[in-house]
Amino acid sequence: MSCLLFINEMRFTLTLTNENVQIVPINYQYPLSAWIYKVFNNADEVFSEWLHNYGYAFNGDRKFKLFTFSGIEFSNVRLINKAEGNVFLEVPSGIHKIILSFYMEEAASNFVTGLFRKQELVIAEKGVKAEFQITAVEKIPEPNFKNNMEFQCLSPIVVTIPEMQNGKLRATYLAPDYHNYSELIKENLVKRYVAAHNNVLEGVSYTNKSEEYLVDLPFDIDKWDFKVKSKPKSKLQTIKSGTTAQTKVRGFLYDFELTAPVELMRFLYYSGIGEKGSLGFGCVQKTFKVSKT
Repeated sequence: MSCLLFINEMRFTLTLTNENVQIVPINYQYPLSAWIYKVFNNADEVFSEWLHNYGYAFNGDRKFKLFTFSGIEFSNVRLINKAEGNVFLEVPSGIHKIILSFYMEEAASNFVTGLFRKQELVIAEKGVKAEFQITAVEKIPEPNFKNNMEFQCLSPIVVTIPEMQNGKLRATYLAPDYHNYSELIKENLVKRYVAAHNNVLEGVSYTNKSEEYLVDLPFDIDKWDFKVKSKPKSKLQTIKSGTTAQTKVRGFLYDFELTAPVELMRFLYYSGIGEKGSLGFGCVQKTFKVSKT
Protein backbone atom coordinates (compact mmCIF):
# COMPACT_ATOMS: atom_id res chain seq x y z
CA MET A 1 0.00 0.00 0.00
CA SER A 2 1.31 3.40 -0.92
CA CYS A 3 2.04 5.63 2.06
CA LEU A 4 0.91 8.63 0.04
CA LEU A 5 -2.62 7.26 -0.40
CA PHE A 6 -4.30 9.86 1.80
CA ILE A 7 -1.85 12.70 1.36
CA ASN A 8 -2.10 15.78 -0.81
CA GLU A 9 0.78 18.24 -1.09
CA MET A 10 0.28 21.88 -1.95
CA ARG A 11 2.58 24.83 -2.45
CA PHE A 12 1.47 28.18 -3.73
CA THR A 13 2.58 31.78 -4.03
CA LEU A 14 0.56 34.61 -2.53
CA THR A 15 0.83 37.98 -4.25
CA LEU A 16 0.50 40.83 -1.74
CA THR A 17 -0.14 44.48 -2.50
CA ASN A 18 -0.30 47.67 -0.47
CA GLU A 19 -1.19 51.17 -1.61
CA ASN A 20 0.23 52.93 1.45
CA VAL A 21 3.49 52.58 3.37
CA GLN A 22 3.32 49.72 5.89
CA ILE A 23 5.50 49.22 8.99
CA VAL A 24 6.33 45.55 9.57
CA PRO A 25 8.03 44.11 12.69
CA ILE A 26 11.45 42.76 11.78
CA ASN A 27 10.55 39.63 13.76
CA TYR A 28 7.43 39.00 11.70
CA GLN A 29 7.50 35.19 11.47
CA TYR A 30 5.46 34.57 14.62
CA PRO A 31 2.70 37.12 13.85
CA LEU A 32 2.63 35.82 10.27
CA SER A 33 2.20 32.27 11.57
CA ALA A 34 -0.57 33.53 13.87
CA TRP A 35 -2.31 35.09 10.86
CA ILE A 36 -2.20 31.76 8.99
CA TYR A 37 -3.82 30.04 11.98
CA LYS A 38 -6.44 32.78 12.09
CA VAL A 39 -7.29 32.09 8.46
CA PHE A 40 -7.62 28.41 9.37
CA ASN A 41 -9.82 29.23 12.36
CA ASN A 42 -12.18 31.21 10.16
CA ALA A 43 -12.50 28.30 7.77
CA ASP A 44 -14.90 25.40 7.94
CA GLU A 45 -15.16 24.26 11.57
CA VAL A 46 -14.45 20.65 10.59
CA PHE A 47 -11.10 21.67 9.12
CA SER A 48 -10.28 23.92 12.07
CA GLU A 49 -10.99 21.12 14.52
CA TRP A 50 -8.82 18.73 12.53
CA LEU A 51 -5.88 21.13 12.40
CA HIS A 52 -5.85 22.13 16.07
CA ASN A 53 -7.05 18.98 17.81
CA TYR A 54 -5.67 16.24 15.61
CA GLY A 55 -2.67 17.43 13.68
CA TYR A 56 -0.09 14.69 13.31
CA ALA A 57 0.91 12.91 16.51
CA PHE A 58 4.18 11.01 16.78
CA ASN A 59 3.83 7.95 19.02
CA GLY A 60 0.66 9.52 20.42
CA ASP A 61 2.65 12.34 22.00
CA ARG A 62 4.21 15.33 20.29
CA LYS A 63 2.19 16.89 17.48
CA PHE A 64 3.59 18.28 14.26
CA LYS A 65 1.98 20.90 12.05
CA LEU A 66 3.14 19.99 8.59
CA PHE A 67 3.27 23.31 6.85
CA THR A 68 5.84 26.04 6.42
CA PHE A 69 6.30 29.34 4.63
CA SER A 70 9.05 31.46 3.17
CA GLY A 71 10.12 34.90 4.20
CA ILE A 72 8.20 37.69 2.49
CA GLU A 73 9.90 38.85 -0.70
CA PHE A 74 9.30 42.58 -0.45
CA SER A 75 9.71 44.55 -3.66
CA ASN A 76 11.44 47.32 -1.70
CA VAL A 77 12.10 47.82 2.00
CA ARG A 78 14.28 49.74 4.43
CA LEU A 79 15.10 49.36 8.13
CA ILE A 80 13.89 52.01 10.53
CA ASN A 81 14.43 52.49 14.26
CA LYS A 82 11.48 53.42 16.42
CA ALA A 83 10.99 53.99 20.16
CA GLU A 84 12.99 51.92 22.64
CA GLY A 85 15.44 50.82 19.98
CA ASN A 86 12.96 48.54 18.18
CA VAL A 87 13.73 47.89 14.53
CA PHE A 88 11.01 47.66 11.90
CA LEU A 89 10.73 47.27 8.14
CA GLU A 90 9.28 50.20 6.21
CA VAL A 91 7.52 48.80 3.15
CA PRO A 92 6.46 51.29 0.46
CA SER A 93 3.51 50.61 -1.83
CA GLY A 94 4.16 47.75 -4.20
CA ILE A 95 3.76 44.08 -5.02
CA HIS A 96 5.31 41.40 -2.81
CA LYS A 97 5.44 37.59 -2.70
CA ILE A 98 5.36 34.82 -0.12
CA ILE A 99 5.30 31.04 -0.51
CA LEU A 100 3.05 28.81 1.62
CA SER A 101 3.65 25.07 1.61
CA PHE A 102 1.43 22.30 3.03
CA TYR A 103 1.57 18.54 3.49
CA MET A 104 -1.74 17.24 4.80
CA GLU A 105 -4.47 14.65 4.45
CA GLU A 106 -6.65 14.78 1.38
CA ALA A 107 -9.76 15.48 3.46
CA ALA A 108 -8.17 18.54 5.03
CA SER A 109 -6.50 19.82 1.89
CA ASN A 110 -9.84 20.20 0.13
CA PHE A 111 -10.53 23.23 2.34
CA VAL A 112 -7.23 25.01 1.83
CA THR A 113 -7.12 26.08 -1.81
CA GLY A 114 -9.68 28.85 -1.51
CA LEU A 115 -8.90 29.93 2.05
CA PHE A 116 -6.38 32.60 1.14
CA ARG A 117 -8.15 34.14 -1.83
CA LYS A 118 -9.27 37.75 -1.39
CA GLN A 119 -7.92 37.81 2.16
CA GLU A 120 -6.21 40.64 3.96
CA LEU A 121 -2.83 39.66 5.36
CA VAL A 122 -2.33 41.37 8.72
CA ILE A 123 0.97 41.38 10.62
CA ALA A 124 0.52 42.93 14.04
CA GLU A 125 2.98 43.23 16.93
CA LYS A 126 4.05 45.86 19.51
CA GLY A 127 1.27 48.24 18.57
CA VAL A 128 2.28 48.09 14.89
CA LYS A 129 -0.15 46.74 12.32
CA ALA A 130 0.71 46.14 8.67
CA GLU A 131 -2.01 45.27 6.16
CA PHE A 132 -1.63 43.77 2.70
CA GLN A 133 -4.25 42.65 0.20
CA ILE A 134 -3.88 39.19 -1.34
CA THR A 135 -4.48 39.75 -5.02
CA ALA A 136 -3.44 36.35 -6.40
CA VAL A 137 -2.99 32.76 -5.25
CA GLU A 138 -0.95 30.70 -7.70
CA LYS A 139 -0.16 27.02 -7.33
CA ILE A 140 3.52 26.20 -7.85
CA PRO A 141 4.20 23.29 -10.22
CA GLU A 142 5.81 20.32 -8.52
CA PRO A 143 9.51 19.83 -9.30
CA ASN A 144 10.86 16.54 -10.57
CA PHE A 145 11.95 14.79 -7.37
CA LYS A 146 15.07 12.61 -7.55
CA ASN A 147 17.30 10.71 -5.13
CA ASN A 148 19.88 13.48 -5.33
CA MET A 149 18.86 17.14 -5.32
CA GLU A 150 20.15 20.58 -4.41
CA PHE A 151 18.08 23.08 -2.42
CA GLN A 152 18.36 26.65 -1.20
CA CYS A 153 16.75 28.06 1.93
CA LEU A 154 13.78 30.40 1.67
CA SER A 155 13.77 30.66 5.48
CA PRO A 156 16.31 29.56 8.13
CA ILE A 157 16.72 25.89 9.06
CA VAL A 158 16.52 25.21 12.80
CA VAL A 159 18.20 22.22 14.49
CA THR A 160 18.46 21.83 18.28
CA ILE A 161 19.57 19.46 20.99
CA PRO A 162 18.42 19.57 24.64
CA GLU A 163 21.14 20.58 27.13
CA MET A 164 21.19 21.53 30.80
CA GLN A 165 21.68 25.27 31.29
CA ASN A 166 21.59 26.79 34.78
CA GLY A 167 19.83 23.72 36.11
CA LYS A 168 17.15 23.71 33.39
CA LEU A 169 16.85 21.66 30.22
CA ARG A 170 16.95 24.07 27.31
CA ALA A 171 17.29 23.90 23.54
CA THR A 172 20.75 24.57 22.14
CA TYR A 173 20.64 25.85 18.57
CA LEU A 174 23.14 24.19 16.28
CA ALA A 175 25.14 25.44 13.32
CA PRO A 176 25.56 23.17 10.29
CA ASP A 177 29.15 22.38 11.29
CA TYR A 178 27.93 20.50 14.39
CA HIS A 179 29.32 16.95 14.21
CA ASN A 180 25.90 15.22 14.27
CA TYR A 181 23.96 17.82 12.31
CA SER A 182 23.13 15.59 9.32
CA GLU A 183 21.87 12.77 11.57
CA LEU A 184 19.66 15.16 13.55
CA ILE A 185 18.16 16.51 10.32
CA LYS A 186 17.38 12.95 9.26
CA GLU A 187 15.90 11.90 12.61
CA ASN A 188 13.55 14.89 12.70
CA LEU A 189 12.49 14.31 9.10
CA VAL A 190 11.76 10.61 9.68
CA LYS A 191 9.77 11.33 12.85
CA ARG A 192 7.57 13.82 11.08
CA TYR A 193 7.15 11.51 8.09
CA VAL A 194 6.04 8.69 10.39
CA ALA A 195 3.63 11.04 12.18
CA ALA A 196 2.09 12.04 8.86
CA HIS A 197 1.63 8.45 7.73
CA ASN A 198 0.89 6.54 10.92
CA ASN A 199 -2.55 5.61 9.60
CA VAL A 200 -0.99 3.49 6.84
CA LEU A 201 2.31 2.37 8.42
CA GLU A 202 2.67 -0.87 10.34
CA GLY A 203 4.96 -0.43 13.32
CA VAL A 204 8.25 -2.24 13.64
CA SER A 205 11.20 -1.39 15.85
CA TYR A 206 13.71 1.06 14.43
CA THR A 207 16.61 2.38 16.51
CA ASN A 208 18.73 5.42 15.72
CA LYS A 209 21.51 6.95 17.79
CA SER A 210 19.26 8.67 20.30
CA GLU A 211 16.07 6.68 20.75
CA GLU A 212 13.87 3.85 19.53
CA TYR A 213 10.57 4.39 17.79
CA LEU A 214 8.06 2.53 15.65
CA VAL A 215 8.29 2.78 11.91
CA ASP A 216 7.83 0.68 8.82
CA LEU A 217 9.37 2.78 6.10
CA PRO A 218 8.80 1.96 2.43
CA PHE A 219 12.37 3.04 1.61
CA ASP A 220 15.94 2.64 2.84
CA ILE A 221 16.72 5.46 5.25
CA ASP A 222 20.42 4.56 5.23
CA LYS A 223 20.63 6.02 1.72
CA TRP A 224 21.28 9.46 3.14
CA ASP A 225 23.92 12.11 2.58
CA PHE A 226 23.56 15.77 3.57
CA LYS A 227 26.12 18.33 2.37
CA VAL A 228 26.15 22.08 2.96
CA LYS A 229 27.10 23.81 -0.30
CA SER A 230 27.39 27.48 0.71
CA LYS A 231 28.56 29.53 3.68
CA PRO A 232 25.78 29.36 6.32
CA LYS A 233 24.27 32.69 7.38
CA SER A 234 22.99 32.86 10.95
CA LYS A 235 19.53 34.38 11.47
CA LEU A 236 18.10 35.12 14.92
CA GLN A 237 14.33 35.51 15.16
CA THR A 238 12.48 36.67 18.27
CA ILE A 239 9.24 34.81 18.92
CA LYS A 240 6.41 36.52 20.85
CA SER A 241 8.52 39.65 21.03
CA GLY A 242 7.87 41.99 23.96
CA THR A 243 5.87 39.45 25.98
CA THR A 244 6.71 37.34 29.03
CA ALA A 245 6.81 34.31 26.71
CA GLN A 246 9.48 35.86 24.47
CA THR A 247 12.07 33.43 23.12
CA LYS A 248 14.80 33.63 20.52
CA VAL A 249 15.22 31.06 17.77
CA ARG A 250 18.39 30.75 15.74
CA GLY A 251 18.46 29.16 12.32
CA PHE A 252 20.80 29.17 9.35
CA LEU A 253 20.38 29.99 5.67
CA TYR A 254 22.46 28.02 3.17
CA ASP A 255 22.36 25.87 0.06
CA PHE A 256 22.63 22.13 0.47
CA GLU A 257 22.80 18.91 -1.49
CA LEU A 258 20.85 15.89 -0.30
CA THR A 259 20.89 12.25 -1.24
CA ALA A 260 17.79 10.56 0.15
CA PRO A 261 14.73 8.52 -0.90
CA VAL A 262 12.39 10.39 -3.25
CA GLU A 263 9.55 10.14 -0.70
CA LEU A 264 11.59 12.13 1.83
CA MET A 265 12.59 14.68 -0.81
CA ARG A 266 8.93 15.37 -1.53
CA PHE A 267 8.06 15.41 2.17
CA LEU A 268 10.73 17.96 3.19
CA TYR A 269 9.89 20.16 0.20
CA TYR A 270 6.26 20.52 1.24
CA SER A 271 6.47 20.29 5.05
CA GLY A 272 9.83 21.95 5.63
CA ILE A 273 13.16 20.65 6.89
CA GLY A 274 14.40 20.91 10.46
CA GLU A 275 12.29 22.17 13.36
CA LYS A 276 9.56 24.80 13.82
CA GLY A 277 8.23 24.66 10.29
CA SER A 278 4.83 26.08 11.25
CA LEU A 279 6.64 29.21 12.49
CA GLY A 280 8.08 29.70 9.03
CA PHE A 281 11.42 27.92 9.40
CA GLY A 282 12.94 25.33 7.06
CA CYS A 283 11.18 26.36 3.86
CA VAL A 284 13.36 25.44 0.88
CA GLN A 285 13.19 25.36 -2.88
CA LYS A 286 14.97 23.34 -5.50
CA THR A 287 18.09 24.99 -6.88
CA PHE A 288 17.73 25.61 -10.59
CA LYS A 289 21.08 25.61 -12.29
CA VAL A 290 21.76 27.95 -15.20
CA SER A 291 23.30 26.19 -18.15
CA LYS A 292 26.60 27.62 -19.34
CA THR A 293 26.79 28.59 -22.98
